[in-house]
Amino acid sequence: MPRLKVIETEAATGEVKELFEASQQEFGNVFHLFKGLANAPLALEAYLTLEKLIAGGKLSPVEQDIVRLRASEWNGCEYCLGAHTMTAEMKGLPEEEIHRLRRGEASEPSHAALVRFTSRVLETRGFVDDQDLDAFRRAGYTDEHVAEVVTILAQKTLSNYFNHIHNTPLDVPAPGAA
Repeated sequence: MPRLKVIETEAATGEVKELFEASQQEFGNVFHLFKGLANAPLALEAYLTLEKLIAGGKLSPVEQDIVRLRASEWNGCEYCLGAHTMTAEMKGLPEEEIHRLRRGEASEPSHAALVRFTSRVLETRGFVDDQDLDAFRRAGYTDEHVAEVVTILAQKTLSNYFNHIHNTPLDVPAPGAA
């Protein structure tokens, strides 16, 4: 049961109504996460703006979900794990690989480097060492990718922590154990 007020789509007005309409257009839905974040239009707009910016970045949609899955597993966010498991499957990642990624592993070498680097950023709270950066670069990633990983982690920290506080009800498939 949610712990904060939920803004339902039919009750939304002003900026929240506009953000909900944009969400409906972009995702075909106004997710429970968004209905909770709408308590502060700034929070919902920040999340949705980051979503658009990340989508236009250099990391592929699959790579973006790899970072999201690892962060959500690290932070223990069932809601985001469910959402990103669903989107990763829609992008063609098999369930077994998704479970590997959540554990910080991967079959494909560049994905392994990405999930390892993401894990190191999480483990060290950003204080990665030169070897971590060198390994990531040797896998073909650039400094732009480093900055994008951190941006996705910022977005996931926003949603993961909010979901913990709010106890956001699932409106996506439950993720299951990794």
